[in-house]
Amino acid sequence: MAEAVGIRPLVRSIVQDLSWGFRSFITNSIAGSPLCPRAVRYAILRLRGFDVRTPKVQSRCTFTGSRDIHIGARTSVNVWCYFEAVAPIRIGEDSHIAMFTTIITSSHGVGPAGIDHTRVSAPVTIGDRCWLGAHVTVLPGVTIGDDVIVAAGAVVTRDLAGGAVYGGVPARLIRTLDESPAARSRAGAEGQLTAPS
Repeated sequence: MAEAVGIRPLVRSIVQDLSWGFRSFITNSIAGSPLCPRAVRYAILRLRGFDVRTPKVQSRCTFTGSRDIHIGARTSVNVWCYFEAVAPIRIGEDSHIAMFTTIITSSHGVGPAGIDHTRVSAPVTIGDRCWLGAHVTVLPGVTIGDDVIVAAGAVVTRDLAGGAVYGGVPARLIRTLDESPAARSRAGAEGQLTAPS
C-alpha cells in the first residue's frame, strides 16, 4: 500500500509546478509562437535570463531545465529545436542549428538492476561556425569543435574535432574540411568517402 503524502509536500509541489508552468508559458508559448516577431522573442529570452546574443531564433523552439544557455552572435536557430539545459549549453558564433535539432544535457545511468533513476548531467558545447543539419541529436557531455558540419539525422555521442564533416548514428568522421577539391574528388572516385547514413 502506498504511503500517504503529507499536505506540505503536496502544496510545495503545486507551487513549484505552477512556477515552472508560468515560466515555460512565457518562454515557450509566448516567445515560441510563430506570431511573436523575432525581435520580441529575442527580448523575452534576454529578459528571462538566457544569454542569447542573436535575434535569429525562430519559432516553436523549446527551452527546458535552467536558463544556463548561451547562443553566440549571428548564430541562427531554426524552428522546432529543443534545448534541455539541466547542465549548461554553449553555442558559439556564426553557427547554424537546423530544424528539429535536439540538445540534451541529462540522462540516467543503467546498472545491474536496470535503470538508475538518479539524473546525471553534463554540459554541451558547440563551437563557432558550426552547422548542425535537420534532426541532429547531441547527447550529454559532448563538445563539438569549431568549423564542424554534422549531417542531417546524426546522433552525436562523443566529442567531434574541429574542421570536419560528421554523419551517421553514432556520428563518425566523413571528411576534413581542409582537403582540396581535387583530393576529395579522387577519394570519392575511389569510394573512400561515404555518404551520411
